[in-house]
Amino acid sequence: MTGAFMSELLKLRRRGLLLGGGGLLLGFTALFTILGIENATKGATRGRGFHVTVAELSQPDGLVRGIERASTLMGIVMLGIFAAAFGTEYTTGMLRNLLVREPRRVKFLTGKYLALLVFAVVIVLLACIVSIVLALTLAPGKGIDTSAWTSSTGIADTWRAVWHLLVAALGYGTVGAALAIIFRSPVAALAIGVAWILPAEAILSALWSNGQFWLPGQLLSNFASGGSSSVSLARTGLTLVIYWAIIAVGTSMLFSRRDVAT
Repeated sequence: MTGAFMSELLKLRRRGLLLGGGGLLLGFTALFTILGIENATKGATRGRGFHVTVAELSQPDGLVRGIERASTLMGIVMLGIFAAAFGTEYTTGMLRNLLVREPRRVKFLTGKYLALLVFAVVIVLLACIVSIVLALTLAPGKGIDTSAWTSSTGIADTWRAVWHLLVAALGYGTVGAALAIIFRSPVAALAIGVAWILPAEAILSALWSNGQFWLPGQLLSNFASGGSSSVSLARTGLTLVIYWAIIAVGTSMLFSRRDVAT
């Protein structure tokens, strides 16, 4: 498992992945943060877009509004990174060679997954830092009072939001990894994952009143925002843990028993 972990970390240092996946994640976070602050209004918000009032941004949790707005897109990017990491080795035939070096498939899968978790934690934290720095830099120019952001309540709200976003991002990544193993293709995994999380779940949520309690995309989005009045954070977290256990057992059994050829 250690060999698979270190091997995957080396592959994750590739410039294409760092600039593509990591850069895209940082870019989305920065964009949402800038739009949120630049479009802040002094009165009631109107119309579509990233509208929020100066008074709302001056609250203790105003510092993380940009990160929270970007949570779904951050999750989609993370899904793509995990799907590419697991699915590309099927399409290139590299997986068969890797399993010659490490025939214990479950340990190989675990090491690879843990390496991706470490990578995901690093880039999500970097994205949060970028958002926080941008918000602190741009806020005074828009008349936003940032004193509440650095209060004990503001710091606690920020850490809590970062933690929720990090767990949600890892959840999206786990979905991407599972889909890549099931379909043995990064393209199929990404297409199916995005299609399910965005349009499919939106339609199902409109038709199924209890969808917010069970649909994985809805649960991940709810966890990223810290829970809601309809579905508590505790229930959301428990349901996601159950899903993670099902995914872990199911993909491990599938990976260990099925031929690696596409």
